[in-house]
Amino acid sequence: MLGKNLPLSTFLNDPALSNSYFLGVPQLGRVGDIHIDTLLLSWACMGGILAFAAVIAPGLKVEAGGKGQAVLEGVYTFIEDLCHGQMGHHYKKFFPLIAAIFLFVLTGNFIGVGPWRALEHNPAWPKMPDGEPFEVCSPTTDFNVTFGLAAVVLLVYVASGFWAHGPKYLKLYLNPIEWLDLIIRPATLALRLMMVITADELMRAAAIMMVPVLLPTGVMAFEMFIGIIQAFVFALLTSIYIGLTVSHH
Repeated sequence: MLGKNLPLSTFLNDPALSNSYFLGVPQLGRVGDIHIDTLLLSWACMGGILAFAAVIAPGLKVEAGGKGQAVLEGVYTFIEDLCHGQMGHHYKKFFPLIAAIFLFVLTGNFIGVGPWRALEHNPAWPKMPDGEPFEVCSPTTDFNVTFGLAAVVLLVYVASGFWAHGPKYLKLYLNPIEWLDLIIRPATLALRLMMVITADELMRAAAIMMVPVLLPTGVMAFEMFIGIIQAFVFALLTSIYIGLTVSHH
C-alpha cells in the first residue's frame, strides 16, 4: 500500500500484469493487479472480527454481561439506529450488509495504526522482494479495496430499487442524469475513503521522521478518530443511498 504493494505479478513475472494502466494513468496502486499484502491484511481484519465475535458469543447473556458484550451491544445498537433512521421498516433486510461494511472498514482503518515502523527494524520482520521491510498499512489505502466495497454498494443500491418497486423502477434510468448518479456515488465512496486514510498514514510517516517519540502518539490517536469517522460516513452514505431507493416516490 501507499505505492509499495506486493502484486501477484512479482511472482508470476508477467510484464502484462506489471505494466497496468487505469484510465490511462499508470500504477495508481496497480489497479486491477492482485495485491497479496492487501489480501493478507483484509483477511486479518475479517479474521479478527470473527475471532472477537467467536470469543464473546458463548458468554452472551440476556441480562447485563461483561465488557465484550457491552461493546457488541453498543455497536449493534449504533448500526441499528443508523439503518433504521435512513431506511425505515426496511432496515432489517440490509442491516447485515451495513454492519459488515462498517466493521470491516473500521477494522481496516485501525490495522494500519500501530508501532509497525519500530518493528520493521527487527531482522525477523518479513521483507518485500526488493529487500524493503513489509509495510503494514490499512487495506483501505488500496483503491482495489475501496472500489470493491463501492461496487457492492452500487449493486445492492440498484437491486434494492427493483426489489422495492418492481420492473417499473427501470423507468428511472431513462433519465441520463441517473446514469451519472450511478458513476458519481460509488466513485465518491471509493475515493473519499482511500484518499483520507492514505493522507492519515502519510501524516503519521512524516511525524515519525520529524519527531519519532511523542508527536506520533497524538497523530495515531487522531488517525483512530478519523478511522471511526470514515467508517461511519461510508456506512451512513450506503444507508442513505439504499433508503432513498426503497422509499416510495
